[in-house]
Amino acid sequence: MPDSNGFSRRRFLSGVASTAATSCLPLSAAAVLASEATPALAGQNTTVSVSHEAASTPPVIVVNSGYRLLIDSARGTIASFQSTYGVDRELLMRDHVRLPLFKIEFMNERREFTEVTSSDAKTITVHKDENDKEQTITIEYKEIGELPVDGIVTIRCPANETLTYWNLELKNGTKHWIGHVQFPVIEVPFDNPMERDRSYILSSSLDGALWGPVEPVAFERPGWSRHTPLERQWGGRESITPDLWLEDIWEGRQRNVPEIWRNPNYPGQWASTQLMAYYNSAGGLYMACDDATGLPKFIDRVMEDDGVTMGLGHYPGTRGPGNTKLPYNVVIGTFHGDWYAAAEIYRDWASKQPFCGKKLADRKDCPKWITDSAVGIAFPMRGQADWDGPAKVNPEYTPATNALPYLDKLAAELESPLMPFVYNWEGPGPWIQPEAFPPLGGEATMREFMTKSKEKGWHPVLYGDSLCWVTWQKNSDYDGMPYFRSHGGETAVAHKPDGTFMEDVWPWRKNYWACVGTEKGRQMILEMTRKMAELGPSIVQQFDQGPGPVACYATNHDHPPVPGPWMTEGFRKLVKADGEIARSVNPAVQMSCEGAPPEIYLQDFQIWDGRARTCPLYSFLYHEYCNGHEGFFGNRVNDEALRLSVGRAIVTGYMMNFTLRDKGLIAYDWDQAWTRAIPDQTAILDWAKRTNHFRTKVARDYLVYGRMLRPWTVSNVTLRDFGWGKEPLVPSATWQAADGRVGIVLANCADQGEVPRVELRGKGSKTLALNIDGQQSERTVQLPCVIDVEMQPRSVGLIEVK
Repeated sequence: MPDSNGFSRRRFLSGVASTAATSCLPLSAAAVLASEATPALAGQNTTVSVSHEAASTPPVIVVNSGYRLLIDSARGTIASFQSTYGVDRELLMRDHVRLPLFKIEFMNERREFTEVTSSDAKTITVHKDENDKEQTITIEYKEIGELPVDGIVTIRCPANETLTYWNLELKNGTKHWIGHVQFPVIEVPFDNPMERDRSYILSSSLDGALWGPVEPVAFERPGWSRHTPLERQWGGRESITPDLWLEDIWEGRQRNVPEIWRNPNYPGQWASTQLMAYYNSAGGLYMACDDATGLPKFIDRVMEDDGVTMGLGHYPGTRGPGNTKLPYNVVIGTFHGDWYAAAEIYRDWASKQPFCGKKLADRKDCPKWITDSAVGIAFPMRGQADWDGPAKVNPEYTPATNALPYLDKLAAELESPLMPFVYNWEGPGPWIQPEAFPPLGGEATMREFMTKSKEKGWHPVLYGDSLCWVTWQKNSDYDGMPYFRSHGGETAVAHKPDGTFMEDVWPWRKNYWACVGTEKGRQMILEMTRKMAELGPSIVQQFDQGPGPVACYATNHDHPPVPGPWMTEGFRKLVKADGEIARSVNPAVQMSCEGAPPEIYLQDFQIWDGRARTCPLYSFLYHEYCNGHEGFFGNRVNDEALRLSVGRAIVTGYMMNFTLRDKGLIAYDWDQAWTRAIPDQTAILDWAKRTNHFRTKVARDYLVYGRMLRPWTVSNVTLRDFGWGKEPLVPSATWQAADGRVGIVLANCADQGEVPRVELRGKGSKTLALNIDGQQSERTVQLPCVIDVEMQPRSVGLIEVK
């Protein structure tokens, strides 16, 4: 019986366990029966209503030119989803039919969570309508989990598409909040070690991430202590990586535990788009949401014991009794090819949405110096890295005006304007907010640095610390709790579900997360931005650590006590207000963020601090609307890898940057101790100068304003693994200019000559214009064809098809 709160006293079983008592065919038998039943189902409206005690019934099937979908009629679950491009490929894990189609987590007044699933419904009814244009499957679930909760799932299957459109409507007869909904539950299998065809998962993490092969391998990162799942979810750093896909130490939400679903990661908490994909050479699974408003979601791969859940969580933020319907569709389909094919599907949708707005060439808010590709140069006023201590003052860069002679020399060598990034400028210690002022060296000298930099044609940058209210910093022995208490910090902080403050604990600092639903939290951020802008930088990057809100379960804030649309609305207003307050004191200042800006904020940022690796998803989707710089974590382990990070950035459309250590010397990467060796200074400056001039002059129409295309094949180049997997020492990309010209850009980062073989697509007679390290030539070719391009060591090239 349900208790007084409307919840059953029995433990709700998982989707796998709860199906043990139901009556349904195993997948193999279901497939056979579906095949036999197809003639009877075709062209008819079909309704199947069953209880958990009902006899086995044939599945509902939809067959399309690109997929074959089976819905189990007894359980209302997905029995099979196959890609039918060429060789049929089952995309889901074995016995997927056992998994529920959706899960709902409710929260009561005592902040207690209870999960129910579609498999817990008392009765399930499956109905299919069919006409010439589409087939529609409707699944009704009654009395889910012995509660007054009903659900309706609608699946539209247009005849002329390989995409299907899924929606969920819930009738919540309880008095409880919907904490989140997982829908649809889709799990893909691990690769078979006996097969050579490896699978990959595309995610929207930061600037884009590609994970694979899909294997259940675990390892532990040295130097990090273990954390519980709750600590990982609510701000702790992950140390135990459950697979080999972990891209950054920031990502630790891989194992499927309840806590990971209680905090959305889109928009902005490291997820920049609503796209995921899973594929190998036989076919792929496409998953996305067609939501142009940026409502909060959880979008990430989640590790299971027997596969990987393509995790998709929704946050309606509603309380019963009442009805809740997803205001957008989940789009599931098939494709053939690699991740670019999936990204093309998503880009076709995204380019029609309001958030794309004006392209870079038409944006009036992006100054010319951004499109002229200033070279980023970061220097720390105090300390050598984020984690070293004690964080001593660096006399070369403190006060900031001391850095000017070093920057002058670099600007002359690079023959380019600079973007000086003033790091660790905060008075009490690195990355301290909001008690950051006065800046190290004093306000007067910081303003002088900004003024003199801009007089030289440079564009200096200051970073804030996102939504963080820092309370402790090991490097400088900073204790921020007195300031926190005396300035009412308690009223600004987001709450965990148990009512405690959401705290982020690093090995070298602690901070609380500000809630965008509180006036104090908003004012803390806006005041920090205003004070930074008053110092006179050309760029303010307040939204570090991902431009997005965090979940808050407070019952005394001006928002519902669960994640929901209030988060997107609040952060959208904050982003707008942040830009306005910065420009009210510094009219020419530009706004930046760490990681690619979530697509719905694409027009609100003029540049961003990239967190790109080897999957340029964000560039592929949105480069023609905004340019970013490559960021300061480029796996620059030696000189060749340093050059490769520059080459990789250039060919994928990013501006370049470097980090200085003592004496104005270029280091390999930010956040590294200065005891390491240093790169060959003359060589890296020469490489940077030539590649940046290539970006701004020879290949400008492509690398600044162009649209990235699915790459034309470039082969016969050396591969090397510096820690991110095997990469070509001649990175390349294919671009399209606004006038339709196609250009293939190449950067030979190697110490030896390379002869890449380029396969040119198209038909008919075309003129090829080649610019290989400044040497220009033209030839007429009959497409398609293959050409070999001789490239000297450390050279760049452009092949234009006219």
